[in-house]
Amino acid sequence: MNDVAKSSFTETESAGTKQPPSDSQADRLLRLVHWTSSASRQLRRRLADVGQALSLSDTELLVIWLCSGGGRVQVELAGLIGISPAQMSGMVERLRSRGLVAMHRLAMDRRRQVWRTSPSGQALLARAAHQFNELAACIRSSLNDDEQQLAQSLCERLAEAAASGCCQQRTKTVAAQSHDEQLASKEAA
Repeated sequence: MNDVAKSSFTETESAGTKQPPSDSQADRLLRLVHWTSSASRQLRRRLADVGQALSLSDTELLVIWLCSGGGRVQVELAGLIGISPAQMSGMVERLRSRGLVAMHRLAMDRRRQVWRTSPSGQALLARAAHQFNELAACIRSSLNDDEQQLAQSLCERLAEAAASGCCQQRTKTVAAQSHDEQLASKEAA
């Protein structure tokens, strides 16, 4: 790490949450990662509080919600939640055994399992709605409905952009170049 980067990180740590002023693309990206992650952690913490009252984890509660409506294919659920298909398999099976989701097979492809929220799962979501409404009202005191909608839209676009093949390939190329440079540096030393 060069001296400028070390100085930037030291200033950030000693100043608490205040970030050093910078207009580099790297700093803007790191701030974006930091603040979206921080917002996600806070929201997931609130979701976990609601889930705990229902004897569910925040992830289980999200899965039940994601399965409402038309349902979701198991591998799609895993991708949306950010866990492995094997972990999702165990999760939907636990939720199925509790009667909160049900598996359906598609008429066109009987091999595909679509998970849908069961009537018991829908009732659970309805019971949780009061707590979600209270959380939404609390958030609304800082972000109005239009701002929340804009934040959601921007986060959706950000997720799509970060997941795009272009971003993934560039990141892998830069990481490979950095790794090669580190190996060359070690060999030279």
